[in-house]
Amino acid sequence: MNASLGLIIGGLIPAVLFGVGALFQKRSNDIGIGQSDYLLCFSVGIILAALASVFLFGKTPFSYRAGFHAGAHGLFFGAGFVCIALGLTVYQESVSKLIPLVNMSTLVTVVLGLFVFSEYTKLNVPSLGVGVCLIVAGGWLVSLS
Repeated sequence: MNASLGLIIGGLIPAVLFGVGALFQKRSNDIGIGQSDYLLCFSVGIILAALASVFLFGKTPFSYRAGFHAGAHGLFFGAGFVCIALGLTVYQESVSKLIPLVNMSTLVTVVLGLFVFSEYTKLNVPSLGVGVCLIVAGGWLVSLS
């Protein structure tokens, strides 16, 4: 299968979807919604995406162990969205400054992936180091704007 297609479908499209989604979060918070209500409405959107996925890909195997990890991801994701909402509403940060910092979460994933999944054996570490520096510099510069 084409590796570029995997990067487009698994990387570029989600980046666009998450970026547009952040605008919907900002609008929702500007209109006025509590974090609990926001997460409930957000969850409805995720459930609709899950139902669409079932129709597109059919039923797949399920294990409670895998389900636990998926639930933990949802918990961390939800907690992160609560923090973003607080930054937008309580601290009145602009979405254009906040989200680039949030997207540095990729660095956390990269560092943890290097050690937890031993991905350092599959990566070009010098290139990764340069990329990390550019991400940090970019996020820092955007946050100062």
